[in-house]
Amino acid sequence: MSRTSRYAFIMAKLYGIMARSFVGQTYRDILRLKKVSELYDTLFPGERSEAPEHTLTEDLEARIVRAGIASMTYVLEQLGDAPEILVHILRKLEYQSLKAVLRGMAHETVEQARIWDLGPYAGIRLEHKDKVEAIRKSPYSWVLPLLETTPLFEIENSLDRDYYVRLLQLARALPSRDRTGILRLASTQVALANVIWALRLRFFFGMDAEKATPLLIPGMVDAQRKAVARVFEIPPDSVEEWRKWKYGWLLEDQLGEAFQAPDPVRAEQKADQRLYTRAHQLFHQNPFTLSPLAAYFTLKEYEASLLKTAVEAIALSIPEQDVLSIVGAG
Repeated sequence: MSRTSRYAFIMAKLYGIMARSFVGQTYRDILRLKKVSELYDTLFPGERSEAPEHTLTEDLEARIVRAGIASMTYVLEQLGDAPEILVHILRKLEYQSLKAVLRGMAHETVEQARIWDLGPYAGIRLEHKDKVEAIRKSPYSWVLPLLETTPLFEIENSLDRDYYVRLLQLARALPSRDRTGILRLASTQVALANVIWALRLRFFFGMDAEKATPLLIPGMVDAQRKAVARVFEIPPDSVEEWRKWKYGWLLEDQLGEAFQAPDPVRAEQKADQRLYTRAHQLFHQNPFTLSPLAAYFTLKEYEASLLKTAVEAIALSIPEQDVLSIVGAG
């Protein structure tokens, strides 16, 4: 099968999957459900085991993530020789698993760490009992020497930076037909990740620019670097200055009369929504390149995040409109 025929076949499948995704109006519909069991049956008909309602939340959240993994590994299997950048995007979940294991090791609760199985696309086998040995034999072995000398949040930050630096490297190395769209999406991800991280470092951790800069992801263009630097310069309660800021749209729903300082959590919700919009646009462009496939992986990650929020909201009886506000879609 030629590249064009293979991509046409895959995209036909993915268009059908996206048409049935739980985003937009269908997301509003599921928020009106009253029980987690009802949501489980809606998302995965016939798969729910008989169990008390209160035990279903964690099981359903895990099932949602596994479904996302399955949808991405399906694409990789259809491609045959899986492109390295798509494998790396899938491995974002592996980075999350590794961080969970490291937290478990630090707090002696490693058996409780949530580990996602990426099958043949895994770079590390964290399901093995000897976690240290599994890490030592993996591409993440560099974290082991840090465990004795470095605060856990800095190790997790190093893993985040490692993921995004590698993402940019792989995007820049792509052939021209694949590079433009994916590099634009990756650059947007890095910029938004840095903006949100800068807001968190200043307003949650009280860091100034000097202490925070080494924790940011390298690889931004000059305009993005300047915008991130402004996070540490603008007076916390200056509505006018935050509104004029390059990323002021992240705070537009916060800049009222009672505004005292940016809320990084609400800003992150806006960032996720913008990234979804960019990925959705890219998904419908250049159909015989890797661009829509990379966009699809991003869209599935976003959908999984929305669905996990829905699970928690229904379990806690949070009203629909409040949830839409939480996810930045109110």
